[in-house]
Amino acid sequence: MKVTKDIHELILSYLREDISEEEMSRLRVWLDENERHQRLLEELRDKDVLQREIGEYVSFDTSRRWGQLKEAMEEPVRKGRSLLKVWGAVAAVVVAFVGGLLYWQMTGSPQPEVKQVAIARIEQGGMRAVLITETGQQVVLQGLKDTCLNITGTETLNIREDGSLKYSLSALSSMSEWHTLRIPKGGEYKIVLDDGTEIWLNSASELKYPAHFVGNERRVQLTGEAYFQVARNEAAPFIVETRDMDVKVLGTSFNVSVYEDEESCHATLVEGRVEVNDKVNGEKVVLTPGKQALLRGGEMTVREVNTKLYTLWRLDRFTFASEDMEGVIRKLSRWYNVDFFFANSSMKQKRFTGSLPKYADISQVLKMIEMTTDIKFEIKEHTIMIQ
Repeated sequence: MKVTKDIHELILSYLREDISEEEMSRLRVWLDENERHQRLLEELRDKDVLQREIGEYVSFDTSRRWGQLKEAMEEPVRKGRSLLKVWGAVAAVVVAFVGGLLYWQMTGSPQPEVKQVAIARIEQGGMRAVLITETGQQVVLQGLKDTCLNITGTETLNIREDGSLKYSLSALSSMSEWHTLRIPKGGEYKIVLDDGTEIWLNSASELKYPAHFVGNERRVQLTGEAYFQVARNEAAPFIVETRDMDVKVLGTSFNVSVYEDEESCHATLVEGRVEVNDKVNGEKVVLTPGKQALLRGGEMTVREVNTKLYTLWRLDRFTFASEDMEGVIRKLSRWYNVDFFFANSSMKQKRFTGSLPKYADISQVLKMIEMTTDIKFEIKEHTIMIQ
C-alpha cells in the first residue's frame, strides 16, 4: 500500500475543519483505497483519544514520525500482528503532528492559527434562548427550571418547571423597558408575557416586547417564527409587528413565519379572528380560522390551508405537504444547527410529503426522507451532502 507524504497534512486539515474541496477529494481517494484507511480516520476523529494523546506528543521529530507512519501503513499485516497496533502507530503520528501545532500556537511561535480539535456532533434542538434587557444585560436561559431571575433589583421573572419564562408583574410595576428573547439555531423556547399571552418561538427567531404592557395596545416585534395564544383584551389589541406585515388581534391562536432567508412570509389563523396589514402595499385582509395570508413577491394572497402543517412544529413533529426539498432542508438546518450542501442542484425542487419526528436523531430523520424519495444524504462532520 503506497502512501504519499501529504496524506497526514490532509488528515490534519480535515480534523481542523478547514479542508478545501480539492483536498477533500484527494482524501476521499485515499479513504476509498482501503477499509483500514477509513477505520483509521474514524479512530482519529475520536475527540477523547485526541485530547488524551495530544498531551503526550507536544514535542516530536516530524521526519521520524512520518517515517513511522509510512512504515506502518505500507508494511503488510503479519500473522499475529494486531491491526490496532498499526492504527495506534499511525494515530500517534498524526496526533503528534496536531499536538505539535497546538503546542507552537500556545507558546506563541509564529505559526498559522489552528483551531482546537473538536469533533462536531449533530444534535436535535432543545430549550435554548438568551434574554437581553434594555440595558444590555444577557441571561442564558438553558437548563434553568423552577427558579426566579432578578432583573432590576425589585422585579423578578419566573422560570417555570417546564423551563419556560413567565412574566407576572404587578399592575404598579415600574419595569417599562423592552426585552429581547433571542432563539439560536438548534433552539426553541416558550414565554408567557405580562398579559398572559403564550408564545412558542422556533429556531433562529427573535422576539422584542415590553416587560410590562401599558396603554391601549400590546405591541411586539418578531423575526423568525412563533405561535401565539393571545390573552383576550378588547381594550388593548395585540399587534405582532414584522418586517413586511403586521398582525392585529384581540384574542386568538395563530402562527407567524417571517424568516429573512425565506422567499415568502405568512400568518396562519387557528382560532379567532385577525387582521393582517401588508406593509409593502398597504393592503389589509381579515382572516377566519383555517385561512392563511401569504406574502410573496410583493403580493398578498389569502388561501385555505391545513393549519397543522404550520403549527405542529411547536409540539413534536415537522409536517410537510408537497414541499420542495430546499424548504424542508431550511427547517432541518435551523433545528439541528447543521449545514446542508446540495451536490446536485436539481434535488432542490424535489417534493416531499410526510411527517418527521422533531426530537429524533438526524440520521433517523434523513433515513425516513430517503425511504420515500430518490434523495441520498451523506454526513461529513457538520455538513450534510444531498445527492
